[in-house]
Amino acid sequence: MLKLTLDREYKAAIYLRLSKEDGDFSFSGDKLESDSISNQRLLILDYLKKHPEIVVVSEYCDDGYSGATFERPEFQKMMDAVRAGEIDCIVVKDLSRFGREYIDSGNYLQKIFPMLGVRFIAINDHYDNAQPGAADNELVLPFKNLMNDSYCRDISIKVRTNLDVKRRNGQFVGSRVVFGYLRSPDNKNQLVVDPEAAQVVQDIFKWKIEGLSPAQIADRLNDSGVLSPIEYKRANGSKQRTAFQTKKQALWSAVAIYRILKNEVYTGTLVQGKTTTPNHKVKKTVVKNESEWARTENAHEAIIAPAQFDLVQRLMLDDTRSPVGAKGVHPFSGKIFCADCESAMVRKVSRSGDNEYAYFICGGNKNDRRFCSSHSIKESLVFDTVLAVIQAHIAVALNMADAMKQIDSLAWENRELEKIAAKISFQEEIIDKNRRLKTGAYEDFRTQMLTRDEYETFKAEFDKKIREAQDAIMKLHSDRNSIMGGLSQQQGWLSQFREYANIQEITRSVVVSLIDRIIIHEDKEIEVCLMHGDKFAAIVEFMEDYKKKEAAKKIIHLAKEAV
Repeated sequence: MLKLTLDREYKAAIYLRLSKEDGDFSFSGDKLESDSISNQRLLILDYLKKHPEIVVVSEYCDDGYSGATFERPEFQKMMDAVRAGEIDCIVVKDLSRFGREYIDSGNYLQKIFPMLGVRFIAINDHYDNAQPGAADNELVLPFKNLMNDSYCRDISIKVRTNLDVKRRNGQFVGSRVVFGYLRSPDNKNQLVVDPEAAQVVQDIFKWKIEGLSPAQIADRLNDSGVLSPIEYKRANGSKQRTAFQTKKQALWSAVAIYRILKNEVYTGTLVQGKTTTPNHKVKKTVVKNESEWARTENAHEAIIAPAQFDLVQRLMLDDTRSPVGAKGVHPFSGKIFCADCESAMVRKVSRSGDNEYAYFICGGNKNDRRFCSSHSIKESLVFDTVLAVIQAHIAVALNMADAMKQIDSLAWENRELEKIAAKISFQEEIIDKNRRLKTGAYEDFRTQMLTRDEYETFKAEFDKKIREAQDAIMKLHSDRNSIMGGLSQQQGWLSQFREYANIQEITRSVVVSLIDRIIIHEDKEIEVCLMHGDKFAAIVEFMEDYKKKEAAKKIIHLAKEAV
């Protein structure tokens, strides 16, 4: 270890640091004030003019890194140079530029630097460990480091609180804007639709409904020369980079398509604050409980209708596969099942000469013939039956729509929305009740009124009821979106069936929009379970109530006339 004196030459490194996260940024108009990188450099160079024994050999700058940790790339490079003997002096503007972490800052200044023979100078704090009176100043250093640490913590709390308030108010505070949106030029916390990218997002959802897999959608976009999200942003001036890119130009991938299909932001809903860090010193990301997420509906203009988004989420849960060489999944994929064992029916093809015959058999029977009978049925028969059922269903729906127009085009929808709101409120009460019970059980466990086994049993039961209620709420939200899909377009929910009024063939989009399940019985009976059956029943009930009320009004009117 070299002795620190003032009468020898030192090979010095200038160290600069600036971070927005821990409050280092201080704005005045459009200019950064005294802590800017350029001002730090000028101050240090001006100081070194008076110290000819110090020769600057390198500069290290951590621009945009918090002082709450020493895991900064340039700082670590500087320490490598120190250990290699290339540097034996470090000069900073002040101790806060060096670091704001109390314990590690003290460890470097009082142990590591003296051991390595490093001269350390903090100009504004009037500290130079080579000066004769440095030992006296070292008594003050812990207090200065503690104040810097405390300042960093307070700023971190303020920043977190401010961001949380913005999230709760429906303001966008993310660092990157999702593909399909832009920051509003008038308000950086407001998202606005990017028309060109939004059209691509709409195509992705449409193709998924038509039966394409994420990989097939990615291939279609790449073949069409559509820029991937990162390339699109670069083409529009972004300097964004990714560590996952292996080719010169980033292409669409199945993962990118999957993320778009799962992102609720396209329905106009902001979901933020999913992750956090324990504190300003620990940067490990922790996933927060879903109940703590900041969720704001109608925060910005939707690109995808909520009902369409819900439909895609259901499709992604279905077991669907594309045949080898096919451009999409079979129209009935994930929708057709055996009535007895509930296994998915499997499509098989047999050939006789130039003729080809397609049929379905029970998947359980295919794997083990002892498990279930084959339930074999011709594919053409299933297509014909499903088409006939859908045509009849649409005819009834359109008749209902015409009848509803004579009453009140929005009366049924409004009544159903009120019923759904009441059901959601009931399920939320169940969640709150079971959370209170779970907390009470934990308190009983802490006070030894319950054993660990008893507590675990109660906790599991309460968690189960909470999950069931949350699943019910998700289903109710989906029902509400389906109804509001009609309201938002200024038309009744039933009138959506007009799109299929003249249907002559079965397509994937028709199946996923109108059919819940197709059940094949052993006697070749085909049971077609349609979507929205509960809504049809509710409409029938509503119309019957309406007729009764109108009949009652008519009787009262006739009675009054008779008097």
